[in-house]
Order: sequence, then structure tokens, then C-alpha cells
Amino acid sequence: MSSGDLLEDLRSNRQRALVPERNDPLLKTEPIQKIEQSADSEPTSLINEVQSQSKLANQERQLDNYPDKLRRLTVRLDEEACLKLDALCSRETLTAEVLIEAMLCQYETNPNLMKKVLKDAKERYRKRKQAGVKKRVASMQQKYGD
Repeated sequence: MSSGDLLEDLRSNRQRALVPERNDPLLKTEPIQKIEQSADSEPTSLINEVQSQSKLANQERQLDNYPDKLRRLTVRLDEEACLKLDALCSRETLTAEVLIEAMLCQYETNPNLMKKVLKDAKERYRKRKQAGVKKRVASMQQKYGD
């Protein structure tokens, strides 16, 4: 402790460990660099680092397969249908959105099923439109009288 300043002596004498530069796979700013084996690194730690970087690269490839954008859809359902959908999703541990996506994919590959579903959907749509018109007429009659 030659200078008399204890804090400066401690700072100048400490040995700091060198930390290798890290790649952040979430930011994707740089490609994963190859690990260079230095004289003081152990072969097992090198193997572990290579495996972990390989896993990260694999995870990045898997994430590239998922869609970047998702849209939220508000759906109005008949109360009974909504209860059935909630029960099914709860029982199968799914969300309604994922279930609908899967159904659409299956319908595209099965044209006969698609025809049946569309026929049923059109009939339901026609009935809902009729019910809406009847409610509107009843409301107008009540408001303006006969």
C-alpha cells in the first residue's frame, strides 16, 4: 500500500475474471460465433458450450417456423355453443383460438366435412338474421306503436 490510499491500492491489485462475449439469441444481432479453444479451457466445458449453442440455434430455427403476427378475434357465440367450447378447451387444455385454427386446417384437407360444416353454418346464419329482423321489428313496434 504504497500510495496511502487504501481504495486505490485495492482497485489496482484486484484480478478480475475475463468473461467471454455472449450472444443474445433473442436479439439476433450477431450470428452465433464459433468457440475458440484456449489453453486454459477444459474440454468438457467446451463441449457443454458447443451443445448449449447448438440448442440455441435449434430453438431459433423452431421459432422461425411460428407466425410473426397473430390477430385477435372477438367471437360471439350462442350461449350453449360457448359453454360446450369452454368445456372442450378446458378438458383438452387448449385455447379456443388454437382449436379453431386446427379445425380450419382439417377442413381444408377434408372437402366433404367442409361442405357439411358450411351447410350447417349457412343455416345458422340465416336463422340468426331472421331472429335479428324479428327483434328489430318488435322493438320498432313497441317504440312507435301499431
